[in-house]
Amino acid sequence: MRIKALLFLFIFLGIFNVYSQDKEVPSNFAYHSFSFSPAKVYSENKNTGIGFSGDVRFSIGNNLVGIGAEGGGEINILSHNDSCYEFNLLYGREFQIKNRFFVDVFSGVGYINLHTTETESDPQNGYYREYETTYKTIGVPVTIVTRFMLKNGFSLGLQFHVNLNKDKLLFGSGIHLQFTRKSRSVYE
Repeated sequence: MRIKALLFLFIFLGIFNVYSQDKEVPSNFAYHSFSFSPAKVYSENKNTGIGFSGDVRFSIGNNLVGIGAEGGGEINILSHNDSCYEFNLLYGREFQIKNRFFVDVFSGVGYINLHTTETESDPQNGYYREYETTYKTIGVPVTIVTRFMLKNGFSLGLQFHVNLNKDKLLFGSGIHLQFTRKSRSVYE
């Protein structure tokens, strides 16, 4: 019964034309931009450290697809250092808010590897144990970038990133530098 309902829904919705933007943009696949965040704050639960990220984006009409990498870790001289890295496939859009102010929104799927120290304790028995563990899982990265275009082809802004997965919630934010293909009509 559920399959019939889903099939009916897809056929019903398929007869409508949906337009997401007013401008007609060619639907060819083209290089869009390269961006990176050289200094960002990485946070996982109670652990905080420094991080970095970088991605390459391609345009397909008004849509953007990207391949990105993120990494970060704690810097503890006397203790264990937690660290993580992730590789992401992203899909998103670029929204022009004002003349030179843009907001980019991305989500997708990615692989995450988190190396951390966990603790177990039982106050009644006086039991306490600390051990290292590694989480390797698939997550859903969500990235929001607010940026101001300083000149054609270069933007400076802030990046906010979260990776939603079944093991640990990872968050990062920091400075965002973006080098965009100058020939895009939005920037002319």
